[in-house]
Amino acid sequence: MPKIAASVATKAHQMPVKFYWHLGDFRALYRMDCDWAKRKNEATQCAKDYVPYQAIPKELEPTAEYLNAAWQDFVDHQVAPFEKAGIPVYLGIGNHELIKRTRGDYTAKFNKWLVQSTIGKQQKADVKRKIPPRDSQTYFHFVMKGVDFISLDNANLYNTVTETNKNDPGFSSAQLKWLAAILKADAANSAIRSIVIGMHAALPGSVSQRHAMDKTCESLCHGYQAYEYISAFKKSGKPVLVLASHSHYIESNIYDTPEHANDVLTGWIIGTAGAEQYRAQIRYGYLLVEVKSNGQFNPNFQEVRADPSDQSSITKYCFEKNNKEPDPNEKYFTKNQCACN
Repeated sequence: MPKIAASVATKAHQMPVKFYWHLGDFRALYRMDCDWAKRKNEATQCAKDYVPYQAIPKELEPTAEYLNAAWQDFVDHQVAPFEKAGIPVYLGIGNHELIKRTRGDYTAKFNKWLVQSTIGKQQKADVKRKIPPRDSQTYFHFVMKGVDFISLDNANLYNTVTETNKNDPGFSSAQLKWLAAILKADAANSAIRSIVIGMHAALPGSVSQRHAMDKTCESLCHGYQAYEYISAFKKSGKPVLVLASHSHYIESNIYDTPEHANDVLTGWIIGTAGAEQYRAQIRYGYLLVEVKSNGQFNPNFQEVRADPSDQSSITKYCFEKNNKEPDPNEKYFTKNQCACN
């Protein structure tokens, strides 16, 4: 993340970079993150050094010290480099933020970024537009230069410490009503030229079905409902870009699949900001999205690489060993298997 921040800061000297948008999973929480563990002890064996999807080795079990410090560590090492460079940061919520924690815990810790002026100003405007109220601050939107940026919360269908071990991405009913109202208003508003929608897990029927909103029928049905709302907005003739990050790799055209053969949304998976990668080739970076004057988008992946002079244990691990294959036993549902109303 500090390397990404440095790259974005360099871009900001060349073009009008407006903000950085993080789509969730700030710290692992179910185990100690490798950068944390190696900062404590460079000899620590990290994620690639044990058999994936089996028991976590004792040296990576989350300690009380780690759990108490994890989110502040994220702020200090991942958010601060952007803010020091004068680049605003927006935060989306991921499923790891709800591991043994609740949305209340999340909003309390990250309140500063969830109530910043652009979001607050938009909320006041939405009251006048009779947009339904949100049931959580974990999703929001703001309009900037004719583009509506919509940050959704599909981190988990559940919101209690005892339930959040269920890995089931989904939207609340209130959020779906809110999204439908926002998109309807945007379609009718000539001042809105296009929309960008960001969320943690990709909508169902993507190239990443095993690790997205296809986990259960409830999750899948929520996702297809959102997909239909976005598709209806697309028919207004305004450009749409849909972003997700739950899978740890970079991929474009993620909804160009048989499941969406006649209704493809422009979508990207961009999960390359530090977590262990799901492909053999390790690629870190971010998506730089140019918005043209007509509302059209020009997204480009910007890769960041290791400094050859940096031979630290953490850097070598990150760029040489921080990957693993996705869980081969992850199951998913298809629309034909579910009865969505």
